[in-house]
Amino acid sequence: MVYTKNYYRILGLETKSREHLDQDDLKKAYRTALLGAHPDTASASQGGQGKNEVYTVDDVKEAFGVLSDATQRVEYDGWIAGRGVEEGREGFLLGLEVLDLSDFVAGEDEGSDAEVGGNGATGPQVEWTRSCRCGNEKGFRITEKELEDAEGRGEKEVLVGCEGCSLWVRVGFDVEEG
Repeated sequence: MVYTKNYYRILGLETKSREHLDQDDLKKAYRTALLGAHPDTASASQGGQGKNEVYTVDDVKEAFGVLSDATQRVEYDGWIAGRGVEEGREGFLLGLEVLDLSDFVAGEDEGSDAEVGGNGATGPQVEWTRSCRCGNEKGFRITEKELEDAEGRGEKEVLVGCEGCSLWVRVGFDVEEG
């Protein structure tokens, strides 16, 4: 799973020790953040949010859902440690829908003969496609070469634009050897 937000910051818990954070702490932070995010009370109470940070009720619910589930929280903490989310830097991840390569349909790109596997052999590439909300059935298209290039740069996601409209998505992937 590719996460896009700093859930500890959303709940106002970024300064608390994560190892000693229990369900009661999470529930209290959730209620405070929810009040701060609610449109009717947001101006009266900022909850755990900073002055320039505005989170939605959905952000707060998502953060609580992940952090209150022990399995998801371990996965999320591992993602944060591996990603190196810096203070104030996770914002660049927001704004684009995040998908996983498994959300796409794999097939062969028969219109392309490209080098396969770096051994000089050519043939049809594997491509992954997904329909877009604009109606284009294969609006989002990712080729094997694009994934190999990203992996060569040490990246675990690619940005993909729809061929039928201006929508872009981020697609996370893992490399499987073999």
